[in-house]
Formats: sequence, C-alpha cells, structure tokens
Amino acid sequence: MIETSKAFVVVGPVGSKIPNFDNKGKPIIVVKFKVNKTATEPPENLSPYNTINPSYFRSYYADALILSGRKETNPLIRSQIYEAVNALSNYYLPIIWVGQGMRVFVYWSWLHGRYYHPILSERFDLLTEDTNAPKIPLGIGSYENNASTLVEIQNGWPQWDPAKSYEGFGWALFHNIGDTLVTYWMNETRSLAPDLAVAWAHNKNGTIWYFVIRGNVKAYDPWHNKVYTINATDVLFTLWRIARLNLDPSWLISTFINVNASTVMTESEFNKILSSGSIYTDYGNYHGKVTSLSQLLKIFNYSGPTAGVVELKLYKPYGAILDILADPFTMVIPMKYLFDNVPQLQGKYIQAMIDSKAGRNPAAWAKYIRVGEQEPTHLYLHKYPIGTGPYYVKEYKENSYIVLHYNPYYWNSTLWVKMFGKPEPQHKLVIILINNDPVTRIEILKRGQADGADRPWESIPLGRLKDVKGYQYPGTNFKIIVKTLGLTPDITYLVFNVLKPPFNNKYVRLALAYAVPYKQIYSIIYANYMTYLHGVLPAGFVGYNNNILPYKYDFNMTKALEYIKKSGIDPSKYSFEVWYLTGDLEWEKLVTFLQSTWSRLGFKITVKSFTWTTLLEKIMHPGFDVYVMGWGPDYLDPDDYAGPLFYGGTKFSVLQWNVFTSLSAAQQFLSS
Repeated sequence: MIETSKAFVVVGPVGSKIPNFDNKGKPIIVVKFKVNKTATEPPENLSPYNTINPSYFRSYYADALILSGRKETNPLIRSQIYEAVNALSNYYLPIIWVGQGMRVFVYWSWLHGRYYHPILSERFDLLTEDTNAPKIPLGIGSYENNASTLVEIQNGWPQWDPAKSYEGFGWALFHNIGDTLVTYWMNETRSLAPDLAVAWAHNKNGTIWYFVIRGNVKAYDPWHNKVYTINATDVLFTLWRIARLNLDPSWLISTFINVNASTVMTESEFNKILSSGSIYTDYGNYHGKVTSLSQLLKIFNYSGPTAGVVELKLYKPYGAILDILADPFTMVIPMKYLFDNVPQLQGKYIQAMIDSKAGRNPAAWAKYIRVGEQEPTHLYLHKYPIGTGPYYVKEYKENSYIVLHYNPYYWNSTLWVKMFGKPEPQHKLVIILINNDPVTRIEILKRGQADGADRPWESIPLGRLKDVKGYQYPGTNFKIIVKTLGLTPDITYLVFNVLKPPFNNKYVRLALAYAVPYKQIYSIIYANYMTYLHGVLPAGFVGYNNNILPYKYDFNMTKALEYIKKSGIDPSKYSFEVWYLTGDLEWEKLVTFLQSTWSRLGFKITVKSFTWTTLLEKIMHPGFDVYVMGWGPDYLDPDDYAGPLFYGGTKFSVLQWNVFTSLSAAQQFLSS
C-alpha cells in the first residue's frame, strides 16, 4: 500500500487482505493479480532491457503495477500508478539511480543550426557552416574538414542493424540514413509529423491503426549501387522482423503490436473501410471521423503518390504507439534487399511474397527469417546498412571512422532546394571520427578536425569543458562554444546482478547506495551538470514524485555500515567487478570513486572496462556483478523507463484494477 500525491495505491494477490488505514478522503486504486507461474520464466532465461530489467530483479507487486500503468488510459489513475512504481523502484533498489543529467552542446562557432530533441538526434543535413570555415586534413585518405563536410568526434561503435540497436549512437545514424513512419520535426516534442506515412487513422478504441505509405520513395544500396522502391509490404516486413528477431529493442514492437495479425491493403480497400464511418484521425486541428481516403489525405495536406496501406493491430490501446513508431530503430528496410543479398535467402523473394500474399499474411515470413543474434539478415545488415534517408553509408572502418554521403535518391530533396537552392545539402559528407581516448578527442576538437561533439556525455568529458570553452582557432575569430540546454531525461545508473550474492540481499544494495559519494560525483566528475535521482522515473515525467520515496540516498558511511550489519553478510568474503565503457572518462572516474568507498565497507572491488560493442554483448547475460550505464528515452512516456529498467518479466493469469472511495469496497474487489 503506497500513498501517492492524489490516491492510495494498493497492490496484492487476489484474496489478500488490506490493513485498516485512513484514506484521508483520497481514492483507493486497487490492483489485484494472480501470477501465471507456468508462463513466467526464470529471470535468467529472459533478455535484459527487453523481457526483464537489466538487474534480473523480479517483484510481483512492481510488475503488476507496471503492466496496469501500461494499459491504463485515464491520466489521473495512470499518474498515481506510476508514482507507486517509482516508489517501489526506490524501495527495492535493484539499480542505483546515480543522477539525472543536463544536455550540453560543444561545437565550433562556424557551425550553425544546432537543436536538441530528447529522443532524436539532429539531422545533419539541416545544419550549416560558414563558407569560410577552415579546411583541416583529417588524416583519412584525402578527406578534410571543410564547409561542405560535417565532422564529429565520437566514442564507441554502433550496431548497424536497427532491429538490434538499442543505443544512442546507432539511433543517431538511423535518423540520418533512414526514415520511419512518423517523426518529430527538429525540436518539436508534442506533434508528430508525416515521414514515410503521409497520413494515418485508427478505429474508435485505438486498437487498429492505418498508415498510408508515401509513394516513389527509394532506398539506396551503396554496396551494389542499386535502388529499391519502398511500399507498404516493406514497412510491415520491417516491423514484423524487429519483433521476430527478439533482439534488444524488440519489446517496443512485440509488447504492443500483434505483427502476425497486422496486414497490408490497397488504397481502394482502405477507402471501403473508411466509408464505414468508424475510422478516426487526429492531426493538426482535426479530431474526428474520416469517411474517405481523399478526405484523410486532405487533412494531412498531401496530394502526391501513395504506395499502399499498412494496418497495425495492437493488443490493447496504447497512447504512445505513434511515439514508438517515430523511434529510429523502426527505419524501413526494403524486404527485397535482404532477399537479394543474404545467401540463405537468395532466390526466395518471389516465393516469400507468394507465401505471405504480398504481406497480407506476415506470419508466413517466419519460414525465412529466424530468431536471435545469428539470424542471417541481422548478420548481413550489421555489415551492409541500407536506408531511405538524407544520407547513406559510403564507407567505414570499425572503431576508426564512418563516412556518410548525401543521398541523391532522397525523396525529400526539395527541402534542400528550399534551404540551399539546389537538390543537395550544404554538408555533402558527414564524417564521424571514432577515438576511445578522451584526451585525444579533446585535441581533435581543438585542432578543428571535428566541428563538434554530438554526444558530449561520451565525447568531451564534462569536467574538461572549461578547457575547450572559448578556445580560439588560430588566425580566426572562430571559437568553441559550450552551450547548456538544461535538465534532460538522460540518466546514469548502476546495475546490480541480483541473481548473485551479495546483491540478492536488499540491505547490501542499500549499503552500497549510501556509500556512493553523490555530491563529489556531481561536482568533480560531472562539473555540476548532474542532479539527484532517487527512482526509475526522471523529473519531468508522469509519475515522478520525490516526496513519497522511502529512501533519499545520500553519501552516509554510517548508514551504509548499519545496513551491512543488518544484511548479515561478511563483506570481506566477497570480491566483485564493476564494469564501464572504455574511453568514457566520467564513468571511469565514477567507478574509481566507487572502488574507494565500497572498499571501505570491506568488499574487494576491481574495475574493468570494455569497448562499447563488447560491453553491450556482456551485459546481455547474467555473468556480470555491477556495471555503470546511461539511459535516454525511446519515447516520452514513463513506461519507457519503468518497463525496460524495472519490469521483472512476470506473467499474470489475473490482472485487474479499479478505483474505490471506501476501504470496504476496495477489500471486496481484492477478495473476489
């Protein structure tokens, strides 16, 4: 039972008893459940960030709240459920929420047009430069940083297959080499804009969504100098494949969309559905029924060609489904590209189209596409990415550089004509330099070989921003700008493996939480670009309420030692490793602080770093002890934090909730 700001939230198994309490005139939200133990797999069998949280922690109570919050549509009830979820994440503490960060841009003053979106990267083609920006050789062939080449300095390496990628680097690239059904334009966060879908509509309860696909969109294959025309089947195949592979981001599709029950149709077939008078749309100032395709396209102010319609069937209404479809990992991949080039699929495209009735029966694709990281299309896309976006991947050398070239087949090149007077962007090339040494990255920026650091949390150490701010390029008036944009949803956290002792002991986790020197970390490591966070939900999200949390962790070695005593363990008998990303100076200093303070509790601590690819691979299995990680939103909803970071994978045979004004009525509901 948790008192939230506007309610009491009671969660328990069917038949349990609510203790007597004064509800103070607040409504009582009761969530009752019965666990389906047959369907609930052991935590170690599940996939972190996908079907279970990264700590492998499970609480039936928290899971019941998370799933009810996911399905609830009433804003008041939903907010109170998530307040309770946040409180439980603080109480159980499977993860230490180190802090919530601020966004900082670092770039040369010759670069213009930078903007911030909490989910999407900047579009490189929308940025401009002074034409007299200096020309600096990069030491990579004949490439140089100049006014027509955007260069960034970066740490890490991306996952090239969107169906696998669940990290910022990959998503930033996909936003520039691909297109999704819908998108946010620049820094807009409330209104979604058409992308490959020129219009959309839904049934009355929001369980069926229809997307009219843009015509004449080409995907460019630079590896074979070939183009593929995109249609509705490619869109459905892309989403179906994400769910089928069951890799890191797949939960975002498979949790909400029944991909096997979804289908494609012609425009005339969709027009018949619209004529029934049971379809609605919400776009701009229009909110209501749509009775014809021509009316729908007029609402969206579109008069161009179309390429079929995709019908997506949801398991339940979900208000954030469009936001998910704006995520870059859903960028559309042409189905034929994979069947043309993946050895195991070559020569099978026509039969796959026949079997699936050209996408009307997507379940038939399971005969051709497997599951997991060794799936052939995944292995191929991880080497040879393809997309429809403003850029394509021209070449790359792993852990060294990536070169993007503007896409001459880009469907929206008229945008460039309006901006630059010709069908190409100012930045014809984008080069991303990869270097795992933070000191070297700083020097590359200061030499002008890079225009900026798009992800300064991993590119330029925040503690070193003072060293580059205002730095002047020799012989010019150009300077390095450090621009702070305020608090963001980006968080830093420490993951315990609760399947291992001593981390399966809550009091040990509490002790370690109180042995984190937060203020020192914020001031020394993050230069005060970070603030306190005590639960899974960051400030600014529905459900964030710092006033009801059981614990307000701060550095307190006396409390830490008390909790060690309460845990009943002997710390001297435990040694464990703390992992972090190679080249991330903040995380390196953070784990060094932890090594010092946690050792004072009696533990033997070793710190170890891995490259981004290796670290991501290793944390997907329950062999770790503790690691440091960061999280940014996939979409702006509390479920995107509570789900992947706290849900324990429980399946329920009964999960129901309701709101009551009296304790007796609440008890009667819980008992039945």
